[in-house]
Amino acid sequence: MEVVVLAGPPNSPVVRSLSLDLERRGFIVYIVCSSMDEEQQVLSESRADVRPLHLDVVDTMGTQDAIDRFNALLAKPHVAFSGATPHNLNLSGVILVPDLIYPTGPVETVTPELWSDALNAKVLNTIAVTQALLPTICEFKSRVLMLTPSIIASLRPPFHSVETTIVSALEGFLASLRAELGTLGIEVLQFHLGTFDFTNVGLKQHLPTRCIASPVAWPATTRALYASNFEAQTRVAQNRGLLSQSGSSLRELHNGVFDALTQKRPRKVWRVGRGSVTYDLVGNWVPSGLVGWMMGLQRVSLDTASKPKLEDSVQLQAWEKIDAVA
Repeated sequence: MEVVVLAGPPNSPVVRSLSLDLERRGFIVYIVCSSMDEEQQVLSESRADVRPLHLDVVDTMGTQDAIDRFNALLAKPHVAFSGATPHNLNLSGVILVPDLIYPTGPVETVTPELWSDALNAKVLNTIAVTQALLPTICEFKSRVLMLTPSIIASLRPPFHSVETTIVSALEGFLASLRAELGTLGIEVLQFHLGTFDFTNVGLKQHLPTRCIASPVAWPATTRALYASNFEAQTRVAQNRGLLSQSGSSLRELHNGVFDALTQKRPRKVWRVGRGSVTYDLVGNWVPSGLVGWMMGLQRVSLDTASKPKLEDSVQLQAWEKIDAVA
């Protein structure tokens, strides 16, 4: 019997859809939970083979006890039904799905508290969960998969400093982990995510990929300097589907994750979802100034702090050429 651990927010549509799909494919799925509320969210699915794995990384002793119990569970022969032959459990993989919600806005509006919360929840928590599971991963030679958003990280536009920073940090961590575990013959794979259609996941699991800030709440000086470009970029991004819930079917992600877990020689980097390939090419090969122009950005005078309203007819023509190959 094959076991998969999903480390990500249980209310995330990505975590939920992956857990249900992997269960349908015959896996026993454990979702990492740090609180009783998260455990209840997993149990409320009422799926026999989708189970909570309580792992509060803040509690060092509790984390070690939880890992010991999990290892004992894996070592114990599993009987699928009465009279069946016992089977040993095998940890096929650990799938890391850091929280996908990111604040937006000028750097000066992102408070130190927001930075701290984001770094703790998305980077430090991911690293701590990985560290806790590493002995088990090494014992079973399990594959490690990390799923990160790719469009903003590829384009690196203004007003998305938190997402750009955190995805870069996670990629740096994964690169080092891949080099270390590679010496043991353990695969470490990365999924660059585009946009997906979450309409069939359910309203309770509707999750925006980022918190769209309102310039109204910014200080007057900041609003005068950045609001016009922020609104123009947000409008272009929404029109092009960069910030919306429209995109590829989640089946594309499901199939990719299953292949990464089961293929004999999986590729190291997977790009799934609408825009994951196209915008990676744009970010790597198109000059940043041209990308900014296509996002509707204009130079703002520090003297007048003018706020021009952009009509994106020319920019839309440029995006249509990119969308044609997306």
